[in-house]
Amino acid sequence: MFSGNNLQAQSATLEPEPGFTEYATYYISSFDLQTGASNFQLFRFRLHSNSYPVYVKIVFNASMTSPALGLHSQSVIVELETAPFQMSADIILDNQDMSTTTTHLIDVSGNTVPLSISINDMIDPSQFDEILSSIITTGRLADGTYTFEVQVFSGPSEDDLSLTDSENINLVVESPANISLESPGGALEDTSLTEIYNTFPLFIWYSQFCSQCEAEIRVAEYVHGTHSSINEAIEDETMLPFDQSAGWEFVGNVSSFQYPVSNARLLEHDKIYVWQVRASLPTTVGAEEIISQVYAFKVGDIGGANPVPAGVNPVIQVLGQALSSDQYSSLFGAGGALEGFNPTGNIAINGAVASESDIMYLFNQVINQNASIVNISVEE
Repeated sequence: MFSGNNLQAQSATLEPEPGFTEYATYYISSFDLQTGASNFQLFRFRLHSNSYPVYVKIVFNASMTSPALGLHSQSVIVELETAPFQMSADIILDNQDMSTTTTHLIDVSGNTVPLSISINDMIDPSQFDEILSSIITTGRLADGTYTFEVQVFSGPSEDDLSLTDSENINLVVESPANISLESPGGALEDTSLTEIYNTFPLFIWYSQFCSQCEAEIRVAEYVHGTHSSINEAIEDETMLPFDQSAGWEFVGNVSSFQYPVSNARLLEHDKIYVWQVRASLPTTVGAEEIISQVYAFKVGDIGGANPVPAGVNPVIQVLGQALSSDQYSSLFGAGGALEGFNPTGNIAINGAVASESDIMYLFNQVINQNASIVNISVEE
């Protein structure tokens, strides 16, 4: 928020309600390039003064840089400016109410405030043609960095106005990208090469999404003779989510997910599973979904290589997969220091309280050979 030392006694400022709203993609159908009108929530502020009446002028500026269009320096797209108007109460300033066709606003007391808005500046016609060409091809704003700014000029009379506040935001617009699955697995015919031995795997994927984008995952069993393809298997009964009516398990703004120890069906050795990720991107025309390809992986049958009995606590199961057979037997076998041990659920890592997912993640690092066990000790 702008501040200064020589503000007039009467000055209007912007209070976020909620301020600027970010989206992953901006569709040109949300804008009217002739009038500056927009039909989505870009900004919403409360225009407030420390005393009334007060005279105010609003300037809204949209600019961009886009190397893809050859715009390597900040270029004005459009700048809207209101004629000075008098306020006698707070006004909710919403971009959806601002265009060259706007004739008035309503303040919070219900008073009509006459308003005139004009285009103060606009992008160079040759640059506009490049933007328009890109828009016609993709239907979206071109990739680049967009800056939106709202400025408030206020004072005791329409001839005595000064800048008393401003708010701005820089938004990076990128074309939606595919979700790339990393591990576990790959093609169905390659499961012998991508075989894992962990019944609580760590799923990892890669995406170039915005900070607000949310991900979901689903895991299902592939059964030879029942499913004709991995796509058919992933649409069938799921291991995760456990609730078959859900379809997908929400995991949030992350790019990895630890298979949970509860609220999911247990994966079994010597079986093939498939998984997929879906992301939801907020755009100016609503949420847009992007779905990854489907990966298949096999949980190998470790046979006698690991003596962890079936039915033990899931944390102990994965720990047994991270330890060697001799290490596990010496700790949990007959006469071992941890014979009959069952976790209480109270977990700490380096003295900090942790969850089962946190400890599973560490065990997975060892199983996947991204970390190694240096020493093992048991505290009484």
